[in-house]
Amino acid sequence: MSYGLNEKLDLVGYYSLHQNGTESQYLGVLYQFYKSKKLDLATAIGMRYQNSGINDLFAPQLLYNYHLNENYSVGGSFVKVIQKSSLNDKGIAVDLTLYRNMDSFIFNDKIKNIYIGLGIFKNSEKNLLKDRLYFHYSLDIVF
Repeated sequence: MSYGLNEKLDLVGYYSLHQNGTESQYLGVLYQFYKSKKLDLATAIGMRYQNSGINDLFAPQLLYNYHLNENYSVGGSFVKVIQKSSLNDKGIAVDLTLYRNMDSFIFNDKIKNIYIGLGIFKNSEKNLLKDRLYFHYSLDIVF
């Protein structure tokens, strides 16, 4: 979810239910510093809150979206994860997602775009022997 404060600045958030039962919510501020017909780049800072009580600062973040055509794009992020309570550097999380434009399903004048995404995610675990890739999906609605 995002709420555009202006053309370059957004309040962003998400809710996620993880496979292990963890619930997490994120709230942050995004700044889009580059936008073209083919490529969008942004940076962000924010907090992730989890039902496990572990809260993390996400900073810095680099977000990208490469437009393949009017219906498909490839996007994702590189996110530095820092545990809030100890300022422990937890590493960098990376995701890569293929998005499909679903604007034909818009049912409300307030909705600008709808996208469905399928991708892979690497958590911030530093020990590469323990790292895993996770598959994920998303439904993104832009107001």
